[in-house]
Amino acid sequence: MESLPIDPTLYLLLNLHCIIGGFAAAIARAKGRNLGLWLILGLIGGTAALVAALFLPKK
Repeated sequence: MESLPIDPTLYLLLNLHCIIGGFAAAIARAKGRNLGLWLILGLIGGTAALVAALFLPKK
């Protein structure tokens, strides 16, 4: 694993960030929001997008 250009822990954190963003998009979609928009927001925002999606009112 010494051939990786970045610490392997960072790869794990980036993957978890994207997975959390996907959950945020799924929650927002279940509440009647635009999936594409929330997928982008989730991939950029990660945990913050998940918290925002949890507090969204249903549309």
